[in-house]
Amino acid sequence: PLPPLPALRPPGNWRAVPIAPVAEPLVPVAGIPGTVDDPRYFAMGLPGARAHNSLRAGVAERLARVAERLPDGLTLVVWDGWRSFDTQRALYDGWAAELRRDHPEWDDDTVARETARYVSVPSTDPACPAPHVTGAAVDLTLGDGDGQPLDLGTEFDAFVPEAGAMALEAVPGDARELRRVLFWAMAAQGFTAYVEEWWHFDFGDQFWGSITGQPARYGPIHPTDEG
Repeated sequence: PLPPLPALRPPGNWRAVPIAPVAEPLVPVAGIPGTVDDPRYFAMGLPGARAHNSLRAGVAERLARVAERLPDGLTLVVWDGWRSFDTQRALYDGWAAELRRDHPEWDDDTVARETARYVSVPSTDPACPAPHVTGAAVDLTLGDGDGQPLDLGTEFDAFVPEAGAMALEAVPGDARELRRVLFWAMAAQGFTAYVEEWWHFDFGDQFWGSITGQPARYGPIHPTDEG
């Protein structure tokens, strides 16, 4: 059996992490061996979502190594990589509206704080882009040999306590073990995990920089910059 997850911390004041940008293109997730591209936001019809996911080339290379080293019979299923500002805005506004509806007693500051637990604030400031806008954040899960997603305890974007990366550590079972497989496989290739979402990992963006103590490598990018 795999060891438990280590204590994870939130990325804190990640917007203050400096960015030392690397000139690196976006590449299609569909070209990464051992992965299945499943662009959920395009399937949902969200504004700005594309029919295929993409990631920075260096992030894609690391993801290929993750997939290569998974136990036999497992694949990676990528739900989201690079994200447009319009998609980020739609996700943020939609979740904020849902929280306001469910919690009419909350003031604006509380709504903003709780929304940002799961969806970063959309930003056009190149010094603090939302992580997915950099192409260095990836939302993914484990799939079986046919690429069908396995049960890791919650659905994608289930903004509930059980979605926390460590939420099942005291709950023995297949979902906990699969979360451990995913976490340790990603960590071995330098990815950091987002404490609130078991499916979200980063390499080279400001979330990653906040946790590792390094400058971020990736700022915002647009698909027209693809190599």
